[in-house]
Amino acid sequence: MNGFTNDHDTHSLISSVREGDSQAFEMLLKKYNPLIESSVANCLGDDVYSLYREDFVQEATVVFYNAILTYDMDQHEVEFGLYAKICISNALISQLRILKKRRAERLSETSDDGLFANDSEDPSLRVLEQESLKSLYSVIRGNLSEFEYRVWQMYMSGRTAREIGQLLNKDERSISNAIYRIRKKLRARLQ
Repeated sequence: MNGFTNDHDTHSLISSVREGDSQAFEMLLKKYNPLIESSVANCLGDDVYSLYREDFVQEATVVFYNAILTYDMDQHEVEFGLYAKICISNALISQLRILKKRRAERLSETSDDGLFANDSEDPSLRVLEQESLKSLYSVIRGNLSEFEYRVWQMYMSGRTAREIGQLLNKDERSISNAIYRIRKKLRARLQ
């Protein structure tokens, strides 16, 4: 009975938000803030991208608001919390892929002219980072088959398994399996 009341309260708040009630949105946001925070933490982890935490929280909040507007309250199979979590997770994964793609592009486009472009940066650190990146790409290239390497490049550029499958005329499942193998190989090699 408590779950029903909780769902009823959530549905009531969703309806209020859709009618323009900002206090109802604040209440829902407060209620689902742990979901937003854990989604961001799971997406970013402890790596370099944790610097973007606030941006990702903001993105997740916008997606959460959109989930409120698009949630189908007439269906009973998926609770709002699960729907919001899926929307937020998908959006954050997409944002992280875009961020990684941009970072990789910036690193690969670095030339001698750009080496000293930012005076506040230590040039030796940039050279070391480039050498590390070249070494990493060498390890990746040396441990993947030609097919796996093509899949890896497309995946790292932000494409989904479905998109990669369409481009390579392969079944989405075989692409997903390739991505799994790639991760397993690289994890083993890079540890």
